[in-house]
Amino acid sequence: MATLGSAALVASLIALGLAERRARDLARRAVPLRIHVNGTRGKSTVTRLLAGALRAGGVRCLAKTTGTEPRLILPDGSERAIRRRAPASIREQLWAMRQARALGAHAVVLECMAVEPELQAVAERDMICATIGVITNARLDHAEAMGATVEDVAAALASTIPERGTIVVGPTGGADVIAAAARAKGARLVVAAADPAALGPGAGPGPDAGSRPDWRADNAGIALAVTRLLGLPDDVARSGMREAAPDPGAAQRGAVDAAGRRVEYLDASAANDPESLDRLLTPRTGQALFVFNHRMDRPLRLRQFAEAEPWSRDTDRLVVTGDRPDWLTWRRLRRRLPGGRLAFERPSRLAARLAADLRADAGATLLVFCGNTKGFGREPLLAALRRR
Repeated sequence: MATLGSAALVASLIALGLAERRARDLARRAVPLRIHVNGTRGKSTVTRLLAGALRAGGVRCLAKTTGTEPRLILPDGSERAIRRRAPASIREQLWAMRQARALGAHAVVLECMAVEPELQAVAERDMICATIGVITNARLDHAEAMGATVEDVAAALASTIPERGTIVVGPTGGADVIAAAARAKGARLVVAAADPAALGPGAGPGPDAGSRPDWRADNAGIALAVTRLLGLPDDVARSGMREAAPDPGAAQRGAVDAAGRRVEYLDASAANDPESLDRLLTPRTGQALFVFNHRMDRPLRLRQFAEAEPWSRDTDRLVVTGDRPDWLTWRRLRRRLPGGRLAFERPSRLAARLAADLRADAGATLLVFCGNTKGFGREPLLAALRRR
C-alpha cells in the first residue's frame, strides 16, 4: 500500500508539473512581448515607466512590481495590490504571465523578484523567457547573495540576460561584466543614456530623484531605449512615462514640525545602497540627522554604509534603530562617528529620541531615513514627532 501511495503521489506531482508547463507555454504564445526588468535600484520605476509608455502607444500591457508594495498594474493603468498568503516566491511570475494571457495583454513587464542569481536565472529561463531584458544598474547591495564588489553584483544580475535576445543596460558600473555575459549568451546589447527630456519642460526632479534630475532621467532613458526598440515614437513614449504613477517605495521629501521647529526630511529607506543614497543627497546644504533602520537578516548593508560613510560632515549624526547591529559593525561606526554622534534607539522610543536630538542640535536641518523599508513606518513616526 505504501508503494502504491508513493507512486500515486509521484504521478500527481508529474501531472501538476506538466499542467503548469502547459499553462506557461500557452501564456508565452499569447503574450509575444515580454520584458524582464532587473537591477539594483530603479526596477519598479522603470517597470512603471515602460507600462505607461506602452499604454500611450496603444499596446495592451500588464505590469508587475515587487518593490516596497507589490502591485499588479492592469492594462487600463489601474493597480491592484498583490496579497501574498505565503512568503514571496518566483512562482508568482508564472501567475503574472497567466494573468496577462487572461486579460488579453499583448505585452508584460515584470520586475525581477529574485535576489539569488540561481533563482534569477530560473525565473528568466524557465518562466518568463523575455524578448527584452533590462538591467537598470549594478550597485553594492545584497552582498550576502550577490557579492562584495560591483563586478560581482553585475555578474549576478546578468543571470536574467535572455538567451539570444536583447538586453538594455542603463548607466552603471560593471558594464564590462554585463557586456561579456551578453556576448556569451548571444544577446544583443543596448546601452541606454539618461533622458532629461522625459521630465518635461521646466520639470523638477522626479519622485525618486531627490535633488538630482538625472536620477529619474537615467530611469527614463532606460525605458526610452526599450520603446525605441519597439518602434514607439519618442514623444508618445515620454508622454506615457509622465502619466505613470510613482512607485510607493520611491524616495519622498517633505517637512515636519517637530521639537518646536520645522525640519525637512528625506525618506530614502528604499535606497538600500550607499551610491543611491549619495545621489539623493547630492547636493545638500547644512547638517543631517540620519536614521538607519537595521535588519538582522541584512547585516552587510549597514557595514557597506559604514564604509561608504554617507554621513560625511563632521556635524552629521546617526541614530540606528530596528535590530541591534553586530559588535564589529558598531565598532566601525563608532570610529567614523566619534564624539557622541552615534546612538542606537529602540523603535518604540525613536520619536522621543529624535525630538530630543533636534532640540539639542539646532543645526540639524534635514532628517534622512535610510537603510531598510521593512519594519520602518514613516507616517507613524512623523505623526509621533509632531506631538513632541
